[in-house]
Amino acid sequence: MHYFRSLWNTSFITSASVALILLFSAMTAYYFVRNRTKTNNSIFFFMVSSMVIPFQSIMIPMVSIYGRQLGWIQAQPQLTLIFMYIGFGASLAVFIYHGFIKSVPLELEEAALIDGCNSRQTFFKIVLPILKPTSVTIFILDVLWIWNDFLLPVLILQNAGKDKLTLPLAIQVFNGTYATNYEMFLPAVLLIVLPILIVYLFAQRFIIQGVTQGSIK
Repeated sequence: MHYFRSLWNTSFITSASVALILLFSAMTAYYFVRNRTKTNNSIFFFMVSSMVIPFQSIMIPMVSIYGRQLGWIQAQPQLTLIFMYIGFGASLAVFIYHGFIKSVPLELEEAALIDGCNSRQTFFKIVLPILKPTSVTIFILDVLWIWNDFLLPVLILQNAGKDKLTLPLAIQVFNGTYATNYEMFLPAVLLIVLPILIVYLFAQRFIIQGVTQGSIK
């Protein structure tokens, strides 16, 4: 299954996707909270509403558009996969950030403004550090989702070559049409689960804290 190559592919896709989801979603939620216009409220409503759309209902048009029409899947399959993960993961992240940022006192930003900070400096030096518990929560949820995801990678990477496969796809080499090599399949499952289990054990204490902190304050 070329474990280390697949581990690198999975780590790269997961890290890039989660980092961009965290950055873009925090900035978007901050803008929505501090600029409450009808347009922003409508966009936020549509982003939250998109979470109820089943992925299975849009996967065929998605592959047709980004593959047959735009050619992204053939040209840059891994970057296209990261792009799609950002799109599918941003709505939930914006929703969680939105609830927490509303509890951040506006006086902190006003004090930073008096001290000479512009809006960008206020966000990165004042607001973003306060969002650490929420960021860790979203980080854990998205890492578990992207690391273990099978359906979206199989749609995007199935024709990309063996050197671009993620771990859930690479492990299928032990799963044949008529038989499964369980002597190799089960240890491979353990090798896939072990890295993400270590990450979860180190960060799991932030989950409840990050989810509930915005509603308690």
